[in-house]
Amino acid sequence: METVERLKSEFSSSLTSLPSTNANETLLLLSENEALKKLVKSISTEFDILFTLLVVDRPPEAFELNYVFSRYRDSALLTIRVNLNHDKPVIDSIAKILPSAEWEEREAYDLFGIKFRGHPDLRRILLQDDWPGRPLRKDFVVTDEIRNWTGLDLKF
Repeated sequence: METVERLKSEFSSSLTSLPSTNANETLLLLSENEALKKLVKSISTEFDILFTLLVVDRPPEAFELNYVFSRYRDSALLTIRVNLNHDKPVIDSIAKILPSAEWEEREAYDLFGIKFRGHPDLRRILLQDDWPGRPLRKDFVVTDEIRNWTGLDLKF
């Protein structure tokens, strides 16, 4: 994919190819989180949408963010993987570049507590404001307060 070669040239010191099991997907690891916005601006004319933002909790070291971009004309997928410090998960928002990122970033904030600098409306999207904690983090503890709040007999 010529886009990948251009990106590797432009971001040579911070971009590494990773193996992918999908023939239509290219997987790249971005080691400098500060370069994410510049990289997304660079691909935004070629990739139509942020298809999804997948978060993997890898305590105690990191959160792994997988930004999956899609191109309609040929079904190509480009995944940019970024690792964030688990204790202070903060990264720049890309919502102003690709509006489809706004909801994805809000979900990651709500469920994992990842903060996106510059996001236009960073607040909970699925849970109520008074929900205690971030339920998809591996260190989340289901307490009696949570059981009472949900009215469910959660078996964690």
